Amino acid sequence: MNIDVAPTRNPEATPGYFGWRVLLGAAVGLAFSPGPVSLLLIGAYAPVYAQRYGWSFGAIMFSLTILNLATIVAAPFAGRLIDRFGARTLLFPSLIAMALCLLAIGYGVTSLPALYAVCALFGFSTVGAQSLTYNKLLTGWFDANRGLVLGIASSGLGLGYSILPLIIGFGMAAYGPGGTALLLAAIILLLPLVLNLFVAHPRPDRETNGDEARSDPVGRTLRQAVTTRYFWLLAIAIFLVSIIATGIVPQFANVSKDLSFTTAQAATIASVFGIATLIGRLVVGWLFDRFFAPRVTSIIFFAAALGYALAAWTVFGGLGWTGLLIAGILMGLGFGAESDLIGYLASRYWGYRHFGAIYGSLLSIFILGAATGPLLYGTMRDIAQSYGPVFILCALLGTTASGLMLLLPRFPTAEELHDPVPVRTPGLVPAANESNIR
Repeated sequence: MNIDVAPTRNPEATPGYFGWRVLLGAAVGLAFSPGPVSLLLIGAYAPVYAQRYGWSFGAIMFSLTILNLATIVAAPFAGRLIDRFGARTLLFPSLIAMALCLLAIGYGVTSLPALYAVCALFGFSTVGAQSLTYNKLLTGWFDANRGLVLGIASSGLGLGYSILPLIIGFGMAAYGPGGTALLLAAIILLLPLVLNLFVAHPRPDRETNGDEARSDPVGRTLRQAVTTRYFWLLAIAIFLVSIIATGIVPQFANVSKDLSFTTAQAATIASVFGIATLIGRLVVGWLFDRFFAPRVTSIIFFAAALGYALAAWTVFGGLGWTGLLIAGILMGLGFGAESDLIGYLASRYWGYRHFGAIYGSLLSIFILGAATGPLLYGTMRDIAQSYGPVFILCALLGTTASGLMLLLPRFPTAEELHDPVPVRTPGLVPAANESNIR
């Protein structure tokens, strides 16, 4: 396929720039990516499985833990494959595998071992249809607008979490569990797969051939990246924030129930949280392109930590429904910033050449946090009989993550990334200027 890259000073500013089509494919792909699809489908199937087979909800939801663990194992390998053979090589087999696993969940699961086996296969075989692949493509196409573009793409996840419950609810009511799985499989094959067949192309002058880049050889290897102090600062911050976000969000409804809020009040909080999440991802991405990204993220993480502190105050009898509503806004603004952060900072600190391997490793750390949060918070809630301690822990973890972001150094220059010795820059960026954000 012949893809035109306009020879203008900033081709990203032109409406016909092919990268904008790549962005459309990425946003649609992330809306129907394995994360939201598996989480929401298993959640909808849980009562069916419990009634049909007598399985406990805990045993059913353990399948998601297995799915996450399989993704953790697969992500670093997937990143290396994407760097070596290109994003398309992994994207389309992953989408097909996703559709087949959905059909297996809908029609082939009659025992817990079968459910666990299918979920393990789901997590391992579909990692190429997640943000790892789409962010690899987008970072190749965009530089000046990279933060905004990654934010728009990740908003596709928010869209997925908004529309998938409606699709699944309709499917369960009209066609039952098997028909719902078939409906989702058809959507996966007809929307993200077909669309990305036409638009998910790497930028020609940055397309990889084997493990060598054609005209953009800049970038550290994963081995070089892990020798830098800032890799581990970023990894720890991502892990902490992932524990917070994925652990508390699924339990929002239970928090409202504990506080005896009405169904309408609980729905309002959930809606406001979703809107704030969407706005936050777009605004954070836009700010990344104009200011030093770690400082922007530090402010966002701290705002979210204030939201969790406010929620704790509410739980302990301080502010009532209004307090939790404001807390939901602050938490929503910070929710999802970590997913934009991984791709953006990985590309700025270590370059494009081995982006997949580095991003895949950081993604594994993120998913490890995602697997930890629900179990940790559920246990704390059972012991304390209150979400107050949970919110306090979230506030402390968020504040810690905010502080870690302030310890990140300036971005290496292109010349430094060419240097075979990893850059070890101890200081912080003194100010946000062109050299800091490019």
